Amino acid sequence: MNKKFKGLYIGISLLVCFLLIITGCSSNKSVDNSNTNGTSKESGEKVLKIALNADATRLDPHFNSTASDLTVTQPIFNGLVRFKPGTVSGSEIEGDLAESWESNPEGTIWTFKLREGVQWHNGYGEFTSEDVKWTFERILDPTVGSRFHSELAVIEKVEAPDKYTAVIYLKQPDAAFLQRILMDGSAGAIVKKEAIEEAGEKSMTQPIGTGPFMLEVYKQGQGITLKKNPEYFRGEPKIDKIEYITMSDRNAVDVALEKGEIQMAVGETDQLWLQQAKGKQNWEVEFVDQEVYWGLFLNTTIKPLDDSKVRKAIAHAIDVEKYAKEVYGGGETGHTAGGPIGSSLFGAADLGIYEYDPELSKKLLAEAGYPDGLTLPKQFLSSRPNYVQMMTFIQEELRKVNIEMPLEKVDVATYGANIRQNLNGLVLYGRATKPHAAFALDDHYYGPSIVGKNTGKLNFSHYDKSDGLIEQAAKEIDEKKAEALYEQIQQEIYDEYVVVPMTETKNVLVRNKNVDLGYQIKGTLNYFYTINENTDIK
Repeated sequence: MNKKFKGLYIGISLLVCFLLIITGCSSNKSVDNSNTNGTSKESGEKVLKIALNADATRLDPHFNSTASDLTVTQPIFNGLVRFKPGTVSGSEIEGDLAESWESNPEGTIWTFKLREGVQWHNGYGEFTSEDVKWTFERILDPTVGSRFHSELAVIEKVEAPDKYTAVIYLKQPDAAFLQRILMDGSAGAIVKKEAIEEAGEKSMTQPIGTGPFMLEVYKQGQGITLKKNPEYFRGEPKIDKIEYITMSDRNAVDVALEKGEIQMAVGETDQLWLQQAKGKQNWEVEFVDQEVYWGLFLNTTIKPLDDSKVRKAIAHAIDVEKYAKEVYGGGETGHTAGGPIGSSLFGAADLGIYEYDPELSKKLLAEAGYPDGLTLPKQFLSSRPNYVQMMTFIQEELRKVNIEMPLEKVDVATYGANIRQNLNGLVLYGRATKPHAAFALDDHYYGPSIVGKNTGKLNFSHYDKSDGLIEQAAKEIDEKKAEALYEQIQQEIYDEYVVVPMTETKNVLVRNKNVDLGYQIKGTLNYFYTINENTDIK
């Protein structure tokens, strides 16, 4: 080989090596060890690969705080009851670890008959009523700091009279009690005392459940692998493993889906993305309930948002109808919100959005002492495309009334951490709740749920003026009286301008058509597909 061609050959070889190294180091690409049908080339196992838009870091279900956490823990744990797979209706509750249940006429004592022979992962023995008792006592212990503390505060005590019977005593009747202890949403996930105590500080990343899949590998920032539980009480799962891969870039996710490197991901509500996605022959794009409620929550404890006139100015400066029309078109994936909580929930009042009136906004600002407008402190912005789209729209709308709102885009996990530390005065947040007003109100407008508290959840506005009514409504069994109370609560919240109702959107999910869910999907509370023993890759 002459020197000229030898040098060229060496140069090309070095270039190829360099490209391979760069490809391997990319945070938005994954090594593909499977065929496009999800079968591992090395082992022949059926491996379902799922894209997460952020790391899952809290796999102890009583501390789940993100959609990624919920997505990963769902196949690991069970509750006493659950929604029938693929549904989110209060009438579709079925037994999970409980075979049956009954209550006294007053609805204050609930007796659950448990499945026999259910085994914990990794040799932790048989599931019993003592596990139920310890689980709920743990959540109710305020020193533990579970965000589900207030959601289950109606529980007075739990008894385990025998190995397969659990009795839950309530402080007062609660029409939404069975929804409170659902596995869906994690509040009712049953955990193992010995496993959590042995894991110690590592309990967040060493989950032990009774579900169809169990943890095999956890590597923060890289991915999580679950393997099937061959002893699962409903039968051995049809797929062997689930791999969760953190992929924050939309284009990277779509390319991986197209190539078959992943089989499932969250979609987008944007019309352009939907148009392109529907054109993919091997994709199944699905719009599922529960609708995600999007609100701009205003922190009433910090300046200038402690002034109700400033909050009103912000609310009336945003043309929400324009946004919904531009982004959701004919309403296939979204529409304007119905008030402070999702319009499809039991007890929701149809209060609508605030009227768009920029001149009123300018007038209110002047009355508040800002005749020339104002500049808000810097606000953090999630890198999720739907957050970017909505928050930048809000930024431009506020600019029209001389309110400047500087934005700093951060990754999904950082945004979640920052808003829980009160680092944003204006918090854009999208959330799907159980289909009852009690849960949305408890999460976002109840005093004990204020972020920063031990029992803090998603009360970013620090609103607590309706606590008494929220507690009263929760114990009201008469549906008509409960609805009247819930309407009163929502009107109080609406009049305080602590949230700007924005939109309600369907969950948009996408999967390769070779994935058989094992059920017909209508809805999910975990923002993602339910993966169970019947899920298969064809």
